[in-house]
Amino acid sequence: MNVRAGLSKLYFLVIIFMHFQYQGMAQGAGGADSLVRLVEAESAHLIEVDGVALRKVIGPATFLHNNTYLKCDTALWNVNTNIIDAIGNVEILQENTSLTSDRIEYVANDNLAKFRGALVQLFDREGNVLKTNYLDYNTKDSIATFFNGASLKSSDNKVIESINGMYYSKENLFTFMDQVQMFADSVFISTTELEYYTQTDVAVFKKMTTGWKDSSMLYANQGRYHRRLELFELDKDAYIMDPTHELWADRLLYYRNTGDADLYSNVQILDTVQSSIAMADKIVYRPSLKRIELTDSPVAAMYSVENGVADTLFLAADSIIFHVKRMCDVDSAQIAHAKERLQLSGTDPIAIHDKQRREAKKNKHSQGDKALSGKDVRGEGLKKDDSKEGALESGAKKGKLNSDGEIAGLPLVAQDTTMPVAADTLAGTLLRDTSDVNFIDAFHNVKFYRSDVQGKCDSLVFTGIDSMARFYSNPVMWQDGKNQFSADSIQALIKSNSLNKINLITNAFIIAQEDSVHFNQIKSTEMAAYFKDNELYRFDALGGVTALFYMMEDSVITLMDREECRMMTVKLKNNEVQRVRSIEDLKQNVFPVYNLPDGEQKLKGFNWRGEERPLTREAITQRQVRKSRREEMGDVLIPDYSFTKKYFPELATEILELQKRLVK
Repeated sequence: MNVRAGLSKLYFLVIIFMHFQYQGMAQGAGGADSLVRLVEAESAHLIEVDGVALRKVIGPATFLHNNTYLKCDTALWNVNTNIIDAIGNVEILQENTSLTSDRIEYVANDNLAKFRGALVQLFDREGNVLKTNYLDYNTKDSIATFFNGASLKSSDNKVIESINGMYYSKENLFTFMDQVQMFADSVFISTTELEYYTQTDVAVFKKMTTGWKDSSMLYANQGRYHRRLELFELDKDAYIMDPTHELWADRLLYYRNTGDADLYSNVQILDTVQSSIAMADKIVYRPSLKRIELTDSPVAAMYSVENGVADTLFLAADSIIFHVKRMCDVDSAQIAHAKERLQLSGTDPIAIHDKQRREAKKNKHSQGDKALSGKDVRGEGLKKDDSKEGALESGAKKGKLNSDGEIAGLPLVAQDTTMPVAADTLAGTLLRDTSDVNFIDAFHNVKFYRSDVQGKCDSLVFTGIDSMARFYSNPVMWQDGKNQFSADSIQALIKSNSLNKINLITNAFIIAQEDSVHFNQIKSTEMAAYFKDNELYRFDALGGVTALFYMMEDSVITLMDREECRMMTVKLKNNEVQRVRSIEDLKQNVFPVYNLPDGEQKLKGFNWRGEERPLTREAITQRQVRKSRREEMGDVLIPDYSFTKKYFPELATEILELQKRLVK
């Protein structure tokens, strides 16, 4: 007899015999789900081990159960318990999944393949491979349960590892639990639980999720990563930290490739470099464009420490925009206008007037000319008392000029009018100024509060070119709750995060409240107020000045001094008037307050708006400022990928080397 033909016949008889025998046994043991078919083998025969009857199948052998193929080199089949011990090159194949190992125990009645001890590999149709030593696979439900450590690698070297987890073949879903660590697209992630949907390439994570990207960190208690969009959605307790910013939100979209973010509900951005805080219910954060847009009840806060005392300016509006441009990208006309504003702000008309007056007197003595009783250097009329001290001087010495042009010790403020330029030429080569310039735009219903200064207007614009904030549309400011500044427009010069000078442009009005009835008032075409350490120490009225001052006797207001002149300068100390100088064309009258008609106690255009003044920072916003988490986040341990080191050592080495280079 031909040996090959004999073996083929034997093989055929074994298959027929086993098919009918085990079909009946399987149906008796629990129905069609328990039916196991031996599809292929070299031989099969009965043996007895420790009194137990076994079918020993020599392969390569192939079994079929639950539309699942089980392949191995050798199998011991307990026909009573319907358990197959598959040994050598073991493989389980389903439509979407395959698993390999060197040995498994397959409990057919429970539809369960038990992988233990040796390396187990699970492959899905998307090219992912999971490696572990401990895994159970249910062939009926197509669900794998792995434990005691596993690592998943994608076809493009994304890694997810954990102690425990499951795989749902029909849903194309892996779940990872306990000490979950993930690496994808140069982002290193640690979390407690993660779901990975292989078809959509989306990772869903739960509590205490932390991510590291370059010098940034992310945190949330719920969210997902859309890998194809390179988008993180953080849905609960969202937080991002980079070297200069911290971001909080109830919901946050973070674009991994650019570092941009959209933040929603209870949003806060802390900028440690600019000492500022942005808060709103919607913020568009675009570091790639150097732009932040605040809408939906936005508030900006600028904090500072002066003389050891911390204070914060809160600014609210309908919308607030922070943006940064390189100087070389700023429109040349905008630079020219800023330069002009700074130059004008840096001039001191009072000092110029006094200098001209000194020079005129000097010329009089040196040239023997006639007295300049009728003309100054600009041909304007000078009266005999063109620099008369006001009635409130109270015996103070007349102001004197020093060699620097200072008046009675009052420094000339903001004289430095140097400006950066967009471009310059050197040896015929164009040099571009790439330094950053900060801008702030606040639109509609603007109001702000700090302990010593408050204000409101319709719109506010700040540019770092001249460090000047401009207030438009019925602006008003209050200083120390007593002094009110108003004009058609107001410009405030900021230096070192402190108020340096205020220019009141057109229809300028300063009101200082003495009591609930009496107000000191100065009205002029333009005015300038000077500050040191955010305290008003001087203001000047420039052009067509009218002023009312109330004077006390024995702590009771008894007299009102009305003055008119060309210019006026007032010196203050501790918010109290120390000296008044009325310059040129002085007209002065003093009236007893008793029975003085109310109409004569207020200048035309008087409008005390104290009821509009924000009295507390809560009048600006009820939002609570979050404390920095920088120190806390610095203590979070970065992933070490211990299971990836075990199952994919070369890849783990690459990941950890990349981690050293990227994570700061």
